[in-house]
This record gives sequence, structure tokens and C-alpha cells, in this order.
Amino acid sequence: MPDRYTFRIPQIGGIIGEYLKAGEVWADPFCGRYSPATLTNDADEDNPATYHLDGLDFLKSLADKSVDGVLFDPPYSVEQALRKYIPSHNGTAGRSEYHYRCMDEIGRIIKDGGCAICFNWNSNGIGMNRGFALIQILLIAHGACHNDTIVTVERKLATTGILI
Repeated sequence: MPDRYTFRIPQIGGIIGEYLKAGEVWADPFCGRYSPATLTNDADEDNPATYHLDGLDFLKSLADKSVDGVLFDPPYSVEQALRKYIPSHNGTAGRSEYHYRCMDEIGRIIKDGGCAICFNWNSNGIGMNRGFALIQILLIAHGACHNDTIVTVERKLATTGILI
């Protein structure tokens, strides 16, 4: 069984190390523990983070094209979200519409050529409709009765439509 903390799983550390470079600014709206991002946020004040806001509010607070990348590791299910976070945004926290709104903000704040690394039970990522191209997928098998974690890495296309 890999570590319960996403960023302590060796394979995930490896894939993050391929894309997150020294001197870059990366944001993590649901950082939990051990996030390597520069700008960290977690609504749970028990988690070490720079900010303790709702994840969507944190993303909305960042300027357009202001970060080199985002680590997007939200609660994977409504049940997880409701256990850890107070429902906000008209009760959508943890539901798919809330995640879509977060993904819209991620598309807005990442610089052209920047990356989004997403962790979930699906491989949807941020998506082409938000200007991202899928460049890598990693499957982390947790074994027994645990769902696998699917990691997607996407690069934001330049406004010219050419991949940087």
C-alpha cells in the first residue's frame, strides 16, 4: 500500500520532479501534507499551508497566467470532501461542478507552456477545452479494496496553439 499522503509516494515524487523546476511558482489549492508547491492552500487548518481558504477561493485569488504549474489533488469523492470540508459555493464543494469551476480557474492562472498535474480516480485532467494537451499518465495501484490513483500531466498550449 503506497503512502496515504500523495506527495510521499515515490512514483509521484518522481513525476513531479520531472516537471516542477527550481525557481518556478507552483500552486496547490488542496495541499494536504508534504506538497512541494510554492503557493500552498488547504481549508483544513491542521495542514501546514500558506493559506487556509476554500480551494476555489484560493484559485480565484491568483492572477491570470501567474503560476508555472498547479498540483491539483482535491478530495476524490463527495464523501471525502464532505468529511474534510464545510460545503461552500452553494453546496457544490466536492461535487463535479465545483471541480469544473476549479479547473476553469487553473486554466486561467497557468502560464502558457506551464503544467497541471492532477490526481484523481479518473484521467480527465484539466482538458483540451481549457487549452491543455495531455502529455503523461501514471497509474498508482493501492491494492486490496482501495481505488487506484490516476495522475495526469498536461501542458498548457500557447495562445498561438503551438505546444511549448
